[in-house]
Amino acid sequence: MEPIRITYRIRLNDKVTEVFDFDLDGETFELQSTPVENPPKWTELGFKQCSHCPLNVESHPHCPMALQLHKVVERFHNTRSIDEVQLEVITEERTVVQTTALQRVLSSMLGLIFPTCGCPKTDYMRPMARFHLPLANEEETVFRVAGMYLLAQYFLTNNGKKGQFAFDGLIKIYEDFHILNKAIASRLQFATDSDSSKNAITLLDMYSSLVPMLLEDQLAEIRGVFKAYLPDDEPVVETKNYLEKARAFSLELETDLALVPISDGASAAQDLPAWLRAVTEGEEAIGPATAGTPAEPAKPSAIDDILSKSSLSLALEPSEHDATNRPTGKAVFILPDDEPPPKKP
Repeated sequence: MEPIRITYRIRLNDKVTEVFDFDLDGETFELQSTPVENPPKWTELGFKQCSHCPLNVESHPHCPMALQLHKVVERFHNTRSIDEVQLEVITEERTVVQTTALQRVLSSMLGLIFPTCGCPKTDYMRPMARFHLPLANEEETVFRVAGMYLLAQYFLTNNGKKGQFAFDGLIKIYEDFHILNKAIASRLQFATDSDSSKNAITLLDMYSSLVPMLLEDQLAEIRGVFKAYLPDDEPVVETKNYLEKARAFSLELETDLALVPISDGASAAQDLPAWLRAVTEGEEAIGPATAGTPAEPAKPSAIDDILSKSSLSLALEPSEHDATNRPTGKAVFILPDDEPPPKKP
């Protein structure tokens, strides 16, 4: 079968347009690419290797994902995550054109690279890459990934295996993604001073946090779309508005704000978006607070407890202003407190 080509054209300014042609094998849908000449040290498999990586240095001297990331970050050293760019994504079926923040474009592009680069931990998402949806929002991602997982269980059942129609397996996949994102973030500290690629990882990790919480919450926020399939006496399932909080977080990341460690002080923690504050505090408010009465907190879930230890925690505060009085300045990507940012070799 002929390779499937997906092209990302990213117009940074009037003089610079970066073009990425992704050719997927027509049968395996694995990314076909030319070898990297003299890859940097940070791409070596043993350098900040994921704790759950099944590969070994003898057969894979370099991390397959890091090699592909190297091809990306090398072309965006002089960019900021909040830079507005013009994107054109071309596939055989359609062309998508949009003006948006660079970090959102790179996050979408990494959503194509991760499942197809040859990493065993991201192979599960290869169907999503085959039917790639550029710039997919939070709700679209949840719908697509849940449908993909259930279709995989259907194939297993038809093949004589026992498909699992609960989402335990998908939650485990996303927990592994979170470990992977942490390791990749650590690698990128050595790869570039630009925050655009690093914040793209942050957006991807948001989905690693969002999907398990929505699954734990019985997908209540998109359940209403399936009303025609459900009985008339279907009980109302309480929603915790995770999708709305994730959207707010995405929008805040796309504004001109600088990112600083949560550990910088209690005041910084108060500036967290509601979505992230609910996760890092390990609790969820039930309904709005009324005058003199704080909102009632719910008990933290197991997922919340895992996420509260996230290495990609962020706090937001304004940075310096330009002539139009709009906040500017670059974002700072934060590693966990027990792993300070490494010095460049």
